[in-house]
Amino acid sequence: MMKLLEIVAVRTSGHFAEQARQYLKEFCKTFKGPAIPEMNFYINSATNSDISVILQWQERKQTNTKTDVGFCLACGLKRFGLVDHTCWVMMED
Repeated sequence: MMKLLEIVAVRTSGHFAEQARQYLKEFCKTFKGPAIPEMNFYINSATNSDISVILQWQERKQTNTKTDVGFCLACGLKRFGLVDHTCWVMMED
């Protein structure tokens, strides 16, 4: 099994930071569960306008594609600022 980390980050500006946080809280409540084993929401310690969500997936095979959930999250966050969406696969020994 491969572990896949999908990171969706947004750099907000002005009053959009609080709106983005509320959107992410609702998103996490909606999607967190058996389908996504782990989903965490982070705020940059130096710049509280930088917000990210890390989705952790257990994959049976290596994949280099972004998930539908990650894609929906990235699209939804675009109204709040600049979005970066990346996938990382854990290297096995």
